[in-house]
Amino acid sequence: MIIWIASYPKSGNTWVRSFLSSYIYKNAKSFNFSDLEKIRAFPSDLEINFLRKKYGKYKFTHMAEHWDIFQKNIINKNKYTFLKTHNALVNIKNFSFTNLNNTLGLIYIIRDPRDVAISYSSHLNLNLKDTINHMQNINLTEKTPDNLDRTLITSWSNHYNSWNLLPKKKIVIRYEDLIDKPGSSFLKILQYLNQIIPIHVDKKLITQTIELVNFNKLKLLESENGFIENKSPKKNHKFFKEGKKKQWVVNLPRNLQDKIKKMFEKEMFENKYIV
Repeated sequence: MIIWIASYPKSGNTWVRSFLSSYIYKNAKSFNFSDLEKIRAFPSDLEINFLRKKYGKYKFTHMAEHWDIFQKNIINKNKYTFLKTHNALVNIKNFSFTNLNNTLGLIYIIRDPRDVAISYSSHLNLNLKDTINHMQNINLTEKTPDNLDRTLITSWSNHYNSWNLLPKKKIVIRYEDLIDKPGSSFLKILQYLNQIIPIHVDKKLITQTIELVNFNKLKLLESENGFIENKSPKKNHKFFKEGKKKQWVVNLPRNLQDKIKKMFEKEMFENKYIV
């Protein structure tokens, strides 16, 4: 069954995947971006290429019709597997993105939407105002390089709320806590996983893994080797750019801060981004 690592784009998903890839599959001995293949994206190019061969320029409804088929094929090969996604937990024409038969658990990473706006703006090569409008768009999709629909992201609030309603044992982790308290935050993730799969929780190993995949080392890896998952349309854009919190205090104009707060007030309050 699937343990989802879900998040809105630019919210720390890759950092969590990097940690789990090294901790679980490499025993904290090393880390390279190729290790992320142990926790691949869904849908990946495998699913995209299948749909291309079957339909040519497929429609998103074709993707939705195959979600369950694709996931069952993945599950058949594994007792449990981790999958990363930016897709919201949506239902398209009675086809759900996932279901309780396919899903074992969920790690959801959330980030202050004011910082998401700054990072996503750079990633998309859009100005902040247009990026924030994207984050409000319930029909927002992530595209392939040839402009086919890959995932249905929806708005920032819809994305969070959709996964938060999943009736399975889950954990919600704030990106900001990964920065401020990486040891206790990753410990919480592993303690959660230990409730649903057999996994060894070792605090010393956690510390070693955090050092292996800290943001500066990921940034250096990208600088030296590139990062194949960097899908930004912006030339020479770096996926691992800042990795900081509260960039919005300096870099987001007050009127846009207020706009985000008004749009997402309930969810921001719920996750202690505002009081």
